[in-house]
Amino acid sequence: MQLDKEWAEQFAGACANIPSSLRSSLPSGKFIYSGTPGGRCWVVTSGYVKLIDPRPDGNSVIRLIHGRGGLIGARPFASKAFHGFKTVQLEQAVAHGPAEVLEFERTAMENAALADPVLTRRLLESAAVRSEFIERRLLWQCTTPMRVRVAATLRDLICYEGDRCTHGHTIDVRLSHQELAELVGAARPVVGAELVRLRKEGLLEYTRCYFCVDDLEGLNRIADG
Repeated sequence: MQLDKEWAEQFAGACANIPSSLRSSLPSGKFIYSGTPGGRCWVVTSGYVKLIDPRPDGNSVIRLIHGRGGLIGARPFASKAFHGFKTVQLEQAVAHGPAEVLEFERTAMENAALADPVLTRRLLESAAVRSEFIERRLLWQCTTPMRVRVAATLRDLICYEGDRCTHGHTIDVRLSHQELAELVGAARPVVGAELVRLRKEGLLEYTRCYFCVDDLEGLNRIADG
């Protein structure tokens, strides 16, 4: 999800002040948790973390990729408002490239928020952004052209205008074609056809593991279309 740079820095800074917070640097592919987060939550302070839904047949699908400011794990206050879930949601969180996270007990986050109105507001904003993102993903399935879905997904992953590319382009996103297809919610060949079109238009270039954006303004115009 794309979050404002200043907002993410303020949110991460407020979370770092929680007394029990633990900062960890993670290598690419390192699991943060697998199954259930067990009453703990994490905030991404640098890099990316992807959330994966494991399936009973042994396959899995990427649900979200969080950049700096992303909140994962047991969501603060979520267990107190609604008790209608019959089963615990299982998921895996893994570092998508080198990443750094803050870890704390969910109750510690809740207590800190109750004592700090600014942190409370940040949590509300975080929940609202996530809700809007998920709702848009659901609407995609019925109303949004594939071209817009691909452009919007790539833009969402360029957190804070992305990182300067080392491949001779402007901005890059570490992502495989299969991962992009899972995030878009479409078959890989369908997504691949749209990528070819975007490359021909000079908006991006790509390898097996990276998407390199040359024209962010053009990508934004398509995503907002």
